[in-house]
Amino acid sequence: MGIFDTIIGKKEEEKKPPEKPKKAAAVKTAEKKEKTVEKKPSEKPKAKPVGKKMAKRDENIAHRIILEPIISEKSTTLGAENKYVFKVSQNSGKFQIKEAIEGYYGVGVIGVNTIKIHPKKRIHGRTIGYKKGYKKAIVTLRQGDTIGVTEGV
Repeated sequence: MGIFDTIIGKKEEEKKPPEKPKKAAAVKTAEKKEKTVEKKPSEKPKAKPVGKKMAKRDENIAHRIILEPIISEKSTTLGAENKYVFKVSQNSGKFQIKEAIEGYYGVGVIGVNTIKIHPKKRIHGRTIGYKKGYKKAIVTLRQGDTIGVTEGV
């Protein structure tokens, strides 16, 4: 196409595509600089109490640790001794259960005993299956503290 342009007599200046305005690019970089300047320096997170060794993601997850209260004849008799029985998640520890009960119910916990209930075999006709296993926690509260778990039964 270059030969035809020289024959026809078009000027080289007309062939060149119009240049992009560099001022707009400079304005964009200036805006980016302003944005970076506007950012506040990140503040240090508040120091956690020394006694608690709970990860940040473990805070406020009592609903994941405490699944449901277990209401049976034995658990209601334990209620007279200030002990309450809960079904808890399989991978929760005693310290996590204690923190969850104290945070959720607002009571003081003296001790936590845990029991793993194994899956039980169930036969229905020719089909053999298993009941789901779970973890049970018996929580002992301070003298005078109560949880209204078995009061409405």
